[in-house]
Amino acid sequence: MKICTTVVVLMFVSLAAAQANGGADESAIRKLDQAWSKAVQDRNVDQAVSFYAPDASVLPFNAPIANTPEQIRAIWQHLLSDQNTTISFGPSKIELSKSGDMAYDLGWVELKTKDAQGNPATERGKYVVVWRKRNGQWKAVADIFNTDK
Repeated sequence: MKICTTVVVLMFVSLAAAQANGGADESAIRKLDQAWSKAVQDRNVDQAVSFYAPDASVLPFNAPIANTPEQIRAIWQHLLSDQNTTISFGPSKIELSKSGDMAYDLGWVELKTKDAQGNPATERGKYVVVWRKRNGQWKAVADIFNTDK
């Protein structure tokens, strides 16, 4: 009976530790999303691309897939070059793998633009980012985003 009790206690301790770590990882990804969105709003291309792993892929709307750091930089350079457009985004749902080394992040995107007459317009969309944790650091390995219209 003592062995059975010990096994049950160890299972609960392991589960609690996994949930605590999962909460810390989810919090870390939420903070990364905030910093990433701020970098985009500040038009900081270097910072915006720093969230990607070297082997990441980006699937932007109305453009081919980007599979290299140079291609990913070119996408962000293009997106952030339009002074009449601001981009913001944030997570709606973050799910972590049981292994704790992968996560996906579903969220919203908002593009605010001005037409030639200076009239504001807002377009909404969504994104999915797949994160991978290596050496204790989360990096985006897949990123897809598009507008709702």
